[in-house]
Amino acid sequence: MNTIGTRIKHLRKEKKLTQKDLANKIGVSDVSVVHWEKDVNTPKLEYLNILAPILDTTIDYIMYGKTEASDTVIDYRPVTRMLPVLTSIQCGTMSNVRSISHSEIDMWLPSPPDAGKNSFYLVCQGISNAPEFNHGDYVCIDPDIPLDCVQNGEMIAVARNDEATFKALVREFNAIYLKALNPQFTPNIIPLEEGFVYRGKYVGKFTPSKKYF
Repeated sequence: MNTIGTRIKHLRKEKKLTQKDLANKIGVSDVSVVHWEKDVNTPKLEYLNILAPILDTTIDYIMYGKTEASDTVIDYRPVTRMLPVLTSIQCGTMSNVRSISHSEIDMWLPSPPDAGKNSFYLVCQGISNAPEFNHGDYVCIDPDIPLDCVQNGEMIAVARNDEATFKALVREFNAIYLKALNPQFTPNIIPLEEGFVYRGKYVGKFTPSKKYF
């Protein structure tokens, strides 16, 4: 019998993932994955958005076994596009966003409105841009916006020595610099010299919910 659960189980095994591996990537308990595969429960839409790219498939295939769009399947709920969260090292070493396989991505977050099709999230490290951007913030980077189109004072991600950094762009005469927004951080401004690789422009931030007491 071909059900939602059997399709998830088959795709998971094709990816050589355990139920616990899959649960960790989605952010649910392994019991949830067990229940999905046994057709006890059906994944919520928010989890389907993460599950489908991890398994290299579509929501339509998981839910209905359909490999092509069908007019008979109607769902009026908006589907939020999910973007991968990359580590500083992944961003630093990638040749393009597609060079990072789904199995290497541990987290996916909803796309901000201005993100392009190849955008990704980068996790801020340190206090160089505090208080505007703090350690652990998720910033969305669009790699398809050319550096020539980035204006003075806008934030960009660049890679150097196989790691990424996130700073403001400063154009001055014939030179380009990277500036930390935190005036107490040193060095506060450095030239964008040979060896830096432009990774994209900042286009939004994801703010997770938090406890207030």
